[in-house]
Amino acid sequence: MSFHLKNKVRVSLFFLGVIAVVFTPPWVPLIVMVAAALRYAAWEVLLIGLFADLVWLPALPVSLPLFTIASLVLVWGFEPLRREFLLGKGNIR
Repeated sequence: MSFHLKNKVRVSLFFLGVIAVVFTPPWVPLIVMVAAALRYAAWEVLLIGLFADLVWLPALPVSLPLFTIASLVLVWGFEPLRREFLLGKGNIR
């Protein structure tokens, strides 16, 4: 995949996630976050998660930032999976 097409896909997924936070149910941005985290080491996923928590969290101090936590788990948790399957480094022996 060319560099410009890869960047366009990343930016498109980011804007789709931000729009999904505002206009759709919570599972739609989560699907966008998973798709971006599976394909790219995307810091955009962290921004989508933070934005979702800022939009949806009530003003109570007891609330947990679940989307931010989920985005951290997605980005760092999927790193070995991306390295294994997408980059092909794990298959070389």
